[in-house]
Amino acid sequence: MTQPALLVKKRVLQDCLHWFQTEFRQGIVSLMEAEFPNHPLPEEIRAVLEHWEKTRELVEATQSEELDIAGFFENQLAVDREGAPFLKQMILRFRREQAVQTERYREKTFHAGLIQTLEEEIDALDAIVGTDWFRQIGPLKLPRAKDFLRIQLVEQSAIKQVEMAPRQPDEKFHILQAPTLFLQDLAYFRAKCEIRDVPITVAFLDIDDFKTFNTEHGETKVDRCLLPRFMATLEAHVYHHGFAYRQGGDEYLMLLPSLSKEFAIAFMDELRGKIADLKYPEIAAATTVSIGVCVAEADCPLTDRELRERANQAKNFAKVRGKNCIATYQGPWLTPDELRIARAEK
Repeated sequence: MTQPALLVKKRVLQDCLHWFQTEFRQGIVSLMEAEFPNHPLPEEIRAVLEHWEKTRELVEATQSEELDIAGFFENQLAVDREGAPFLKQMILRFRREQAVQTERYREKTFHAGLIQTLEEEIDALDAIVGTDWFRQIGPLKLPRAKDFLRIQLVEQSAIKQVEMAPRQPDEKFHILQAPTLFLQDLAYFRAKCEIRDVPITVAFLDIDDFKTFNTEHGETKVDRCLLPRFMATLEAHVYHHGFAYRQGGDEYLMLLPSLSKEFAIAFMDELRGKIADLKYPEIAAATTVSIGVCVAEADCPLTDRELRERANQAKNFAKVRGKNCIATYQGPWLTPDELRIARAEK
């Protein structure tokens, strides 16, 4: 099938190949060789290395410094039946790594020209990922170390060791976690979930019509009578399932490791019902929440900050669709056109 031309610099794929070889070798090949010396690598691992080599040969055989990526994928399919799915998975993983690096560099500068330079490569990867034909290719399921070794051994040997940050409560109410912990915790739990090949859920909550409460009752009464009980409900609901973080007066984040999308939606919908049933001293009105849910699979190419932003977008979608409901993404790409109301008020 002929695809529209999309020219990509050859260097982008070369960088992708180099990064993947290093990452895959450190994360699984070297580990298996160390734990099982003088034994051949499992067939699944050897197959990935063969896909990588065939892809590298195709890239190097390209004479031009730019290549038509759609045509390149078609060549992959012709040379290696699983070559295109492998290349897709490699690009998805590389995209996240590059986006993380770009975010770190952007924090150091306000110069528009430098920022544009930093974003050129990630823009090229996003152009590939955003095409319809790329989405239609099923990614190859790559082996993980946990497929061959005990999970405890994998965690001990992980190249990217992560530690959970010390707990720090929100400085005003001391009920939920401080907002500064969210991204640190997301990085920690995401690494743990990726080792196990399970998803992680980010939920963004917003109290509906919160300004009305402040206007009618005053901020002092709301802070004394409403918010502590509201946040205590969040803390109790998420206890031993994850963590909740206060972002502001009416916005909250929740982190739920190792839940399927269906389980995460049911979990958050139960919380939505609890909040609607809450009674507050000196405040007769009920509270409802709009919730955005973003579920990231282990190979999701989005960065931690992008996942938080996607959950925020879903929350905004829920608010403009009537409030007191949950919005989430119905597709794997977590794009605005995939947003749907997951479970509305009964």
